[in-house]
Amino acid sequence: MTTSHVKVLIHVNDALDEDTSRPLLTCLRETPGVTQVSFDPKLEHLVVVQYQPDTTSSKDLLEGVLKRGHQAQLIGL
Repeated sequence: MTTSHVKVLIHVNDALDEDTSRPLLTCLRETPGVTQVSFDPKLEHLVVVQYQPDTTSSKDLLEGVLKRGHQAQLIGL
């Protein structure tokens, strides 16, 4: 059986750097169903998350970011 993956781009309103992004990226990576989290400090507002839609949702991912105190929006890929 093939597991499908979906990518979503999360725009975080506050600029992130390597230090401030670390707790957020760890939180996202620990979310069940997340298979990859990408952050480039040169694109300081953007986080790409790849996940299994049968395990979690983009809404759940955004809620996790918001619960960490960030203002953010989903941008589909």
